[in-house]
Amino acid sequence: MKLKQKILLIALIPLLILGVAITVVSNKKINDAMKVTISDGLRGTATAVRSTFRKMNSEPYTLNENNELVKGDFNISQQVDLADDIKEVSDIDVSIYFGDTRYMTSAKDASGQRVLGTLSDTTVKDNVLGQGKEYFTDNVQVSGQQYFGYYIPLFDFETGETVGMVFAGMQKEIVDSQIRQITMIIVALAVVLMIFCAVLIFMIVGKMSKRLNIGVNALEQVAQGKLNFKFDDDSLRQTDEVGEICRAIKKLEENLSDIIKNVIAGSKELLEASDNLRNRTSITSEHVEQMEKAVNEIAIGAGSQAEETQSATENIILMGNMIEEAAGELDNLNHKARNLKAGGEAVMDVIRELQESNAKTGESIDIIYEQTNVTNESAQKIKEATALITNIAEETNLLSLNASIEAARAGEQGRGFAVVAAQIQKLAEQSNESARQIERIILSLIEDSDKSVITMNEVKEIMEQQSQNVMKTNEQVAQLVEEVEQSIGVIDEVSAKIAKINEARSSVVDTVQNLSAIAEENAASTEETSASVTEISGIINEIADEAHELKTISNQMDETMSMFVL
Repeated sequence: MKLKQKILLIALIPLLILGVAITVVSNKKINDAMKVTISDGLRGTATAVRSTFRKMNSEPYTLNENNELVKGDFNISQQVDLADDIKEVSDIDVSIYFGDTRYMTSAKDASGQRVLGTLSDTTVKDNVLGQGKEYFTDNVQVSGQQYFGYYIPLFDFETGETVGMVFAGMQKEIVDSQIRQITMIIVALAVVLMIFCAVLIFMIVGKMSKRLNIGVNALEQVAQGKLNFKFDDDSLRQTDEVGEICRAIKKLEENLSDIIKNVIAGSKELLEASDNLRNRTSITSEHVEQMEKAVNEIAIGAGSQAEETQSATENIILMGNMIEEAAGELDNLNHKARNLKAGGEAVMDVIRELQESNAKTGESIDIIYEQTNVTNESAQKIKEATALITNIAEETNLLSLNASIEAARAGEQGRGFAVVAAQIQKLAEQSNESARQIERIILSLIEDSDKSVITMNEVKEIMEQQSQNVMKTNEQVAQLVEEVEQSIGVIDEVSAKIAKINEARSSVVDTVQNLSAIAEENAASTEETSASVTEISGIINEIADEAHELKTISNQMDETMSMFVL
């Protein structure tokens, strides 16, 4: 497997694992957030229903002769329209319990009949009726269907005693459907993101692999003795580690070229000297001195080469250590950034659910507000009718007085008419008194309705302010998540580049170390040659016999140097 394929595999496997982890964590976060949101929504609905019934009058909750739950003259068991409206708007079923028995509900069984007369379970009864506490459960059965349910106590107005319960519940099937939709959206986004990251990684790795292949090809040519290769200007101008490697290889090529040129030149001189030794033994001493000088220059060049290659090795090793440290720091930064992104997405999911809950609550408040206005308008109409009845009673009373006067004038003949006039006067007084009682009741009802309207307006203002704050928070968190995503992309790109460079660095270290060993061997060889030349200076008489051998060595050296193309 090539280096490019290894890097792609190493980058894609964590990306796939990360996508799966994000999906699993997001699904759990969604479930937890949904449960909290549902609990708050159900509690708000149950509290609103309880407040509505409590404001009707101060009479106690009782059962009438028809076994219906009433509050004074207000029949709660017949308020199914309110419960059905809440169910239609928010998918929330509402039930009213007197004691542990259900007397009003919007929940229906499979046949369409309302689920009435059922009893609450022991746990609900102990917490709500026994201790007066609110109780939430995610597993309550209503007509064979599983519900999320919230129970709050129903108090007697005068004694404060818990006499019943208000239940608000939502089918788990509806909640599970919403969760599945959100989960599918998250999975789709994760897949798109992974595909995008995979394409980006492929492009980055391909570009780095292409640039590193330039350095690898150059080293292969050096190994083959081809020192006439050329680097493109773009590779040499790069400021990253790959550019530094290319510049170092270029410098190595220049140094090797100089050394080989010197060796070739020395080989030619040695060949000439060996030829002259056989023909001119009288000037052997001079030739030996020239050869010694040439060998010394070779020794100096080989030593310099060994020192430079050793220094390059140390620098590359130091660079590798720094790369490894940087890679570790980037891994830590990447981990922190991805954790921050996951937390921000979870917060956005919770905020979206809160927005939906606020919208549904606002719709419910609008419905109650409209119903309160309708009640207020009806009371005003009744008040007007009462005033009309009062006027009619007064006119009737005047009419009866006139009739009594006329009956008195008629004497004995008008006695029967006087009795009728008295009865009419009595009826007028009774009508007038009834009208005044109705007027007092209507005034009280109008006052309560006005207070309800004021309260609803205050609640609407609070909900609108809360919605604005939630929208601002959502925008801020979304901006944070976007910035974190950009940072993650940059970090991943830098990490991939560092990993690629680190691997290439290892190959360069091996090559440079081999070159250093060769340079040291060359230096040792030149030193031995210098010693031999010194010995030749002391035994001039043996020069002639050794001249042939020197010529042979010179030819072998020339053949060795011929593999290098300058």
